[in-house]
Amino acid sequence: MDRFFRCITKGWLFLILVGGALAVLNGRLFITSMKPAVSFQDMLDGTEIHEGSHVAGNVVYSLDYFAEETTYTRYKDGSRSGDRKNGKYYLIPTASGFAGLKCREVDVSDMNKLTDETFDLLEGGAEPSTEIFLQGRVEKMDDSLVKYFNEYLMDMGYSESEISALGEPLVIRYTSFGAVRVMFAIGVVFLVAAGIIFKIRFKREGQKAD
Repeated sequence: MDRFFRCITKGWLFLILVGGALAVLNGRLFITSMKPAVSFQDMLDGTEIHEGSHVAGNVVYSLDYFAEETTYTRYKDGSRSGDRKNGKYYLIPTASGFAGLKCREVDVSDMNKLTDETFDLLEGGAEPSTEIFLQGRVEKMDDSLVKYFNEYLMDMGYSESEISALGEPLVIRYTSFGAVRVMFAIGVVFLVAAGIIFKIRFKREGQKAD
């Protein structure tokens, strides 16, 4: 056992802790990124999505946002910073109903343009021309969001029974899968390096003992 503990150093612990954290935090999203992507057009054509699905492509239609996300910083004295906008949740149509789409704040302007063009189409106008590429992972919608999601559908004329028949609400949450793959790879490299270093040190400690 002493031989084991002599192999543990601060550098080795750093590799294990940081590598493990990166691998665990990004593992689920990494797996999603490796799945075949479903496009927004595919969803309109009848392709079903479920929790964990990989979605990527140009958003086809948008029926405005039903919630927005803000963040703030809580200071030690109990005070807090002002709210910082962090994107909005839009309602998008699918072949079987509707889904939520969480975009970044930088995408809000284009999503609003697409929303206006979608409503113009519904009133007999042309197909939307705004192109906005988004990618993300499908998740179950939080209860706090479901409330606003359902309220928006009711404002559109859907009854509670009709909304219930649509099934469990899902949301496509924007994800930078390129960044996820990089962070996951770094985590794996750190863990492999930690394994190699430990093996070498363990062998050397054994030779010293002999």
